[in-house]
Amino acid sequence: MMLAMLAIVTMVTACVTACTGTIGGEDGEDGPNAPTSGVQSGDETDVDCGGASAPKCTIGKKCKANGDCTTSNCIEGICKDPTGLDGIKNGDESDVDCGGSTTGAPRCGTGKTCGTAEDCESHVCDPTAKTCKAPTSTDGVKNGDETDVDCGGSSTSAPKCDVGKSCAAHSDCTLDGCDDTKHCANGRSCTQYNGGRSCGVGEEGATGAMHESCCGALPIPNGTTKLDKYKITAGRMRAFIERVNGDVLGWYESNKATLPASAQAQIEAYKAYLPSDRTTFPLGSDYQLGSTIYLPQRPSKTQGCGVGNAASPAYGSHTFHNGSLESEDFAFDQNFRDRLPLNCVPYPILAAFCAWDGGRLETFDEHANAFGTAPFPWGATPIAGGFNNFPDENGPYTQVGPANAGAGNPLGPCPSCDTTLLNWAHTYQVPEGGDPKKPWDYAYWISPPGRFPMDKGPAGHMDIGGLMMEITASTAENDTTTDYTGQQVTQTMVRWSKNGSWEVHAMGNLQWKFAFMTKYGKTGGRCARD
Repeated sequence: MMLAMLAIVTMVTACVTACTGTIGGEDGEDGPNAPTSGVQSGDETDVDCGGASAPKCTIGKKCKANGDCTTSNCIEGICKDPTGLDGIKNGDESDVDCGGSTTGAPRCGTGKTCGTAEDCESHVCDPTAKTCKAPTSTDGVKNGDETDVDCGGSSTSAPKCDVGKSCAAHSDCTLDGCDDTKHCANGRSCTQYNGGRSCGVGEEGATGAMHESCCGALPIPNGTTKLDKYKITAGRMRAFIERVNGDVLGWYESNKATLPASAQAQIEAYKAYLPSDRTTFPLGSDYQLGSTIYLPQRPSKTQGCGVGNAASPAYGSHTFHNGSLESEDFAFDQNFRDRLPLNCVPYPILAAFCAWDGGRLETFDEHANAFGTAPFPWGATPIAGGFNNFPDENGPYTQVGPANAGAGNPLGPCPSCDTTLLNWAHTYQVPEGGDPKKPWDYAYWISPPGRFPMDKGPAGHMDIGGLMMEITASTAENDTTTDYTGQQVTQTMVRWSKNGSWEVHAMGNLQWKFAFMTKYGKTGGRCARD
């Protein structure tokens, strides 16, 4: 009996040992199913990770569900890096697939959870609700489709951007001009460098050159009206023509109701002469701004607008570059010419330009007030001079005389005259001598606005004494003459300013007045602002 009982106890002990293994069993810390056993056991998805009891698996380990992974991202049975496209809030995302910086997720839209402003598309995270706010035009950040902080675009109803602010289109800017650097220009016509930001002292690339916008106006002394600091450049006119595609008449008819009465009055009576496109002869804009002459006897038989070619070397200098339209062989390209003051322009298109640019054409009295009452814009002295005799192959310049002596220089040589003060009577050449292969192109005599810092009026208006005479909106009696077709025409005359020109026209002349379709190689214009 004792032997039988001993046998039973031995069998039970053996069974317990065989069935449970080492002491501690399945629930022990070092059993075969423990998460540190070194083998995949129980519901683990990989060795010692995954499942209900083991730690989550790291990247690259096997998994069955997102919950098996530290990244909460189980793809095709493998724990993967968190991404901004996996449909899960993971990494440092502030909401599902948005916010944070580690998963490449985009910023979160309105209403999504955020931790900082950088989590949000709007860059605005509500500090209380911890949700992204919708962009507004008063939140102090650039959001929505704004082009700068709380301005530009359309989605936030933000106002237009001021000068210098970032822009994407002209419509983003208060002055309707987004320049080539994507900043709002200080004038609708100054959105390009050449003729738009190239005015001022010094030649291109020269040490010490100080260039600035060719737009901007200064008050006239003892008045409330402002006059543009610089003469209108060919580049500024080009900006106008390109924006309206040459249809100046169409632009005027569509916008005249919004123009100030003063600007509208300068154009309305002459609108039949405005171009409707660029290249239809004779009134297309590129003909009006080129060598085509409408009144062959005004102001003389030689207007100096034609730039010829080897077969027909018409010596001239119109600064608006119109390509091969008139079979001209230019020595200087469009960039060069765009920097120069506009010339060879009839009154109607000039008045339309100033209206489009936010102003109107200056009057004779406004220009005279900006010039001042002294013999020269800077006062009575120093005395300016110029080279009256045109150089040719037979010899150098001769006859230096006072700038107010006139073309005949009746006062004779003037050893004390200073020829560096203003562009008058051929005192400027860049490049020196022009292009000897194309001597018919006289554009090298014409200085870009601002190159003569002494030539400024009491209020700072540049080139007010020389460079180009200026067409004004002040009218005079009618003139009857012959037009380019041989027909007799009668036109109102407009007055030209009292300053001289790069050729030989003297300052102080109060008599210049010509029919409104007159063009001249030594005459341009300037806008006024009320």
